Amino acid sequence: MPRPPRLHVPGGLYHIIMRGNGRQTIFFNDADRQYWQSLLATGIQRRGHRLHAYCWMSNHVHMMIQNHADPLAGFLGTLASSYARGTNRRLGRSGHLFERRYRAILIQQDAHALELVRYIHRNPVRSAMVADPADYPWSSHGAYLHGNAPGWLTTEWLLGLLGTALAGARRAYASFMAADADEAGRHALCNGRDDDPRILGDDQFARTACDQATPVGARQDLNELVRATCERYGVSDADLAVPSRNRLHARVRAEIARAAIDGRAATLTEVARRFGRSPSALCRRVSQLRRGRDSQ
Repeated sequence: MPRPPRLHVPGGLYHIIMRGNGRQTIFFNDADRQYWQSLLATGIQRRGHRLHAYCWMSNHVHMMIQNHADPLAGFLGTLASSYARGTNRRLGRSGHLFERRYRAILIQQDAHALELVRYIHRNPVRSAMVADPADYPWSSHGAYLHGNAPGWLTTEWLLGLLGTALAGARRAYASFMAADADEAGRHALCNGRDDDPRILGDDQFARTACDQATPVGARQDLNELVRATCERYGVSDADLAVPSRNRLHARVRAEIARAAIDGRAATLTEVARRFGRSPSALCRRVSQLRRGRDSQ
């Protein structure tokens, strides 16, 4: 039986699991993990996804990612292939480093986000690598406890679920992390629903997700792309059409144009016309974004 297509819901929160081919090692030393992080940082910046939690184990990785307007497949495929090429070249080997198909589970945010972060950060403890998640340096746990998160990691949203004051939210996070989820809960976080392993959430969430999902590879809708991007940055569609030099608005317009081109929602000229901008100026902004530079 063919596997069901991936669910692409703009703004959706996903548990991503990527494993070494045949459970083989993918990180051989700390330099490998640093190389992986450099590639990930570039991809996050260029594509606009948000990474909320991660853990780099020896033969697999866990990530909690909120996608932008375009599907995660392009970002994850580029990340895995770039890392595999570099690692194979260094080791003088060939062949697949990762399993051909990563696992992506769309999760119901209010019901499972915190549990997923705890699952991800306690992975080294369950594997008997450390006694305390704080002793494992290759996860986002330390950033939640102490701050100093790298630019490609977002911690504010999840800490905000635990309290309005940062210090109190971190104390609540530390207390929450002290106990692990039960076995059934951990199984669901990695395997989704019994009737649809692509989703973790209640019946209403599952129905809504399937209704809203865009088939990967299908032409995206420009209106939905604009709505999702504006919501992510806290601006309005009307803000983007105002003739000003606002840097945030310029960045959002470039994000929309890049995603529209990549997702075949519209041409650059059509996006420029929608916001009353010059196609050549918008093209420069998009080029800057693709090179990993913020709009100037």
